[in-house]
Amino acid sequence: MPNQTSSAIQPPSTVSRTNLQAGRASQKQRTYQALLDAALVLSEAGQQPTLQDIARKAMVSRATAYRYFPSVDALIHEAYFGRGVVPLDEVMAPGAEPVQAAGRAADAMNRLLLGDEAGVHIVERAFMQMWLDNASEERPARMARRMNYIDPIVASLADRLDDAARSRLRTALAMTMGTEAILAMRDVAGASREEAVAASIWAAQSLVRQALAEAGR
Repeated sequence: MPNQTSSAIQPPSTVSRTNLQAGRASQKQRTYQALLDAALVLSEAGQQPTLQDIARKAMVSRATAYRYFPSVDALIHEAYFGRGVVPLDEVMAPGAEPVQAAGRAADAMNRLLLGDEAGVHIVERAFMQMWLDNASEERPARMARRMNYIDPIVASLADRLDDAARSRLRTALAMTMGTEAILAMRDVAGASREEAVAASIWAAQSLVRQALAEAGR
C-alpha cells in the first residue's frame, strides 16, 4: 500500500501576514475617517447628532464608534480640530522654560480654535447637549486636549512648586485656552482674534510667573 503523507497546514507567508495587517490598518483608517466625515456632515447641517446618529451615517455600529471615540464630544472635537494640533515637542521641548512654554501652549491651542469659530460653537453645543442628556454619573469625560500641553509644563515645575501650587496652576492654566476661553474672549469680552491670542499668551505666562513668585523661585 502506498504511503499516505498527511498534508500539513502551511502557515501564511510573511507577505500574506503583512498584507493582512496592512489591510486591517487601512480598514481602521477608513472607519476612523468615515466617522469624522459623518460628524462634520451632520453638524454642519445644523443637527445635534448623537454617537448613534454619526455611526449610522458612517455605516458602522454604535459599538464600533465607541471603540474609536469615548463620546460624541470627543468625536466632533477631533473632526474639527484634530488635524491641526501642534505637536507637544514644539510647545514643551525637553529643558524648555515653563513661562515661555505656557505662552506657546496658549498660542497653539487658541490659534487652532480661532481658525474655525463655527466649529468652536458646534463643539460646545455637542458637549452641552451631552451634559443635559445624561445623568451626572453617566456623562463621558470631556475632551481635554489642552491638558496634553498643560500637564507636562506643570510637571516640569515639580522641584520648584509644591503639590498644592502645581494643582492650582494646572487648574488656572486650563482657563486660558480651549473652547470656553475662546467664547469668553470673543463673545463676552469682544476681543478680536489677535487680541484674544495675545491676551491668552499673557495670561498663561503671568500665571506661571505668579506661581513661581509666590514660591520664592
